[in-house]
Amino acid sequence: MISKIPRLFLLFFLPFLALVLSACNNTPFGGIAVPGMTSVIPKDEGDTNAIQEELKALHVVNPTPYEIHPGDTFQMSVYNQPDLTTTILVAPDGTASLPLIGILKLAGMNLEDATKLTEKKLSTYLKSPVVTLAPVTVSGYYFTIAGRVVRPGNYTVSIGQTKMLDAIALSGGFQTGSFHNDTVELADLDNAFIKRDGKKLPVDFKKLIYEGDDLHNIPILNGDYIYVPSTMHGYIIFLGEVGENTYVGFTEGMTLLQGLSYVNGLKSDTYSEYVRVIRGGMDNTVVYTVNIDKILNGKMKDFKLNASDIIYVPMDDISKWNRIVRKLLPTLQVVNLLAGPFGSAVLGYFNL
Repeated sequence: MISKIPRLFLLFFLPFLALVLSACNNTPFGGIAVPGMTSVIPKDEGDTNAIQEELKALHVVNPTPYEIHPGDTFQMSVYNQPDLTTTILVAPDGTASLPLIGILKLAGMNLEDATKLTEKKLSTYLKSPVVTLAPVTVSGYYFTIAGRVVRPGNYTVSIGQTKMLDAIALSGGFQTGSFHNDTVELADLDNAFIKRDGKKLPVDFKKLIYEGDDLHNIPILNGDYIYVPSTMHGYIIFLGEVGENTYVGFTEGMTLLQGLSYVNGLKSDTYSEYVRVIRGGMDNTVVYTVNIDKILNGKMKDFKLNASDIIYVPMDDISKWNRIVRKLLPTLQVVNLLAGPFGSAVLGYFNL
């Protein structure tokens, strides 16, 4: 009768034992593709060369003659006629008021044609006038920058002169915030992009900003759209045997130990030496197993985090065993009860 009791115990215990053993099967510091998810396939050398060639081509700008738009302002000057020097504004209806000439429609014309027309009209009053129309502000050529910049909006672009870094500077740079008295960059440069005619250009914002790679500092053209998303969605999340289960703001270059310092470190004597770092979205999830003890002891380089990483610190094997025992205690008490005289009668009644 009592010989059947261990079999009852094993029925309850074996599933937990399998769980513990599977948790102990660690692959140190390696990326493990989650079943059902696709893995990142790095670009080969051919892809890299193609991107570099495309970026080089984007640096070659052949500006078309500027077309005058309502809202543009120009400084008009006439050779040897200083009294005629003035600033003219193109009204919403496309016309401008010029000295001696009066109202003249300029919108839709390029500067060369507008200059010739002005000289023709002035020739009624002056002999062989030489006119210069120098742009002061132009509204027809502009780019848009949105997202986590200080001053998002539309900005005038000087074709061939305004480049990516100029565009970022005009918008006041990237927004920052404060977390745990540290300055946190709110701009997600990994996913920032520039679009031209509906197509994303191969500009790497991190290489441009952090590495100073001038190849990515391409000239801005009329109609370009720049978007800098927020890292708010990419905070680092800490779960498990840490001082506080919460999220922290991500900063470029943040490491595992730095992140742990924001959540009051590891729980003393209860954490497993292997920490799981879950990276990637639903389409491309990778789990890294990191030996935190080796990092703490200086035997392994600190693990660099990415925005949106999830850090899970499991319990150590002893703590897990104690927790399992506590969960099994009611069952074990029943087993002990069944091992006594009363249990023998019960088991005998059920023919166990």
